[in-house]
Amino acid sequence: MVTLTKPALLALLSAVGAAAWKDQCESFTANIPNVVIKPTYYPAGALVNLTSPSSSVSTNKMPAFCRLALTITTNATSGNQALTEVWMPDDWNNRLLGFGNGGLSGGVVYSSLSYDGIQQGYSSFSTNTGHQSSPVNGTWALNNPNAQLDFGFRAFQLSYQAAKSLTEQYYKKSIYKKYYLGCSTAGRMGLVEAQRYPEDFDGIVIGSPANPIARLSAWNIYQGRQVLPVNGTRWIPAPMWSVIHDEVLKQCDGIDGLVDGVINDPRQCNFRPEAIACGPSSNTSACLTLGQIAAVKALYTDWQASNGTFLFSRFEPGGELAYATSYVSGPNIALGPEYWKNIIFSDPKWDYNTLTVDDVFRAIQSNPGQIDNHSFNYTSYFARGGKLLHYAGLSDQIISSGNSYDLYNSVSAFTKANTNLDPYDYYRFFPIPGMYHCNGGLGANAFGGGGQRSAGTPPLAVDPKHDVLAAMVNWVENGQAPTEFVAAKYTNNNVTQGVQFTRKLCPYPQKGEYQGGDPNSSDSFVCK
Repeated sequence: MVTLTKPALLALLSAVGAAAWKDQCESFTANIPNVVIKPTYYPAGALVNLTSPSSSVSTNKMPAFCRLALTITTNATSGNQALTEVWMPDDWNNRLLGFGNGGLSGGVVYSSLSYDGIQQGYSSFSTNTGHQSSPVNGTWALNNPNAQLDFGFRAFQLSYQAAKSLTEQYYKKSIYKKYYLGCSTAGRMGLVEAQRYPEDFDGIVIGSPANPIARLSAWNIYQGRQVLPVNGTRWIPAPMWSVIHDEVLKQCDGIDGLVDGVINDPRQCNFRPEAIACGPSSNTSACLTLGQIAAVKALYTDWQASNGTFLFSRFEPGGELAYATSYVSGPNIALGPEYWKNIIFSDPKWDYNTLTVDDVFRAIQSNPGQIDNHSFNYTSYFARGGKLLHYAGLSDQIISSGNSYDLYNSVSAFTKANTNLDPYDYYRFFPIPGMYHCNGGLGANAFGGGGQRSAGTPPLAVDPKHDVLAAMVNWVENGQAPTEFVAAKYTNNNVTQGVQFTRKLCPYPQKGEYQGGDPNSSDSFVCK
């Protein structure tokens, strides 16, 4: 008789278990109307090398999982389809996790499925929202209302239904809890789910939601028009944004009691670009002309119609190094015109210089594809116990963080005025000082938000103190609402280069206040 050592026995059992899962995956079938399934099994350590217009992944550090590639017919009459993937790990944590997309992109988000989903033990799903395209290409929507509807909500909803059913059939047991994680357009998609389908998810984590896109895309154009044409009197070359940034820090960095290169609350910064106005003997590469000053003032002021109606929030002081690469960086404004050309006006030759405020209000009313959420009523989601955790970078160069403040305050006001619910019991908003759009930036920006792991900025630990998704699970399953997070700022925003400093992230209206001591340690800050 051969006696196996304990390690050898464990290895044998693991191999037997993996073989069973492989057979289970490769022979798996399910009869779901309008859904075609193609299974592939990846053993632990296998190379996962996949690319879509949204993202890519190439790694051999994945646990064993079953990949289901789905083709979902979203409208049998028109023939519209969505490509969706459901990834199910051998070592499942009994939870389902859904992901959204970025910009106008259509493509399965492989990076999120890999780093945020499978590596954390979730059965995970993502969809191309009914089309394949880059984040700044909207031609898929031209004269195609079904594609617009798929992008608005239908493709994701049908993907959720399929993912839920397939997960439960595959594991032969019910899902314990269901979660959602995403930033930008994925943030908008999370809001749509909470409002349209409040029973779907128990906890939704969203960052910088791109909602409402009618206002956002128009603001994108409005901001670009403040500095165009290139080399005109209001044009701001990329190097000048660094000069502006240095002056912003000079005027506002110390407002929070600590000079650290990060503005803790940009809303307290009343930036005066006149302080670096060009004089008779100025070096014009280090000062602002009158036209440039006028442009900066417009960019740093909320956009309003001529009658004073609010349209969108301003650029916030502190994000200048990122603004140099966003809407105000060149002659071809990205993203915004694609929405108007292909979805609103159905005219590929439409000129963004003709956009008017009346156009914006007409787009809000028409809301093609039901893409936008204009209501602040999340009562059904909150009433059934659903939790919403929302964050936004205060140096966001794509979607002003003011948009997130407006959303949180409006939802809270509606909930208080129309229900007996305390919105703080269900909805918390965490402003992130110094963070750019969804990740990166000069502040502590690694806390497990959507896409941060794949960007090389993972949380310090997978627990409720450092990881927003783990905090959401703790909130939903243990009733412990998040009161603060500890986020990391990695040197050059790269985990391999080590931690530069840590900070406390606080739920609005609290802010992290420096109490003295080591300014690079979160222990020197409190939420007040």
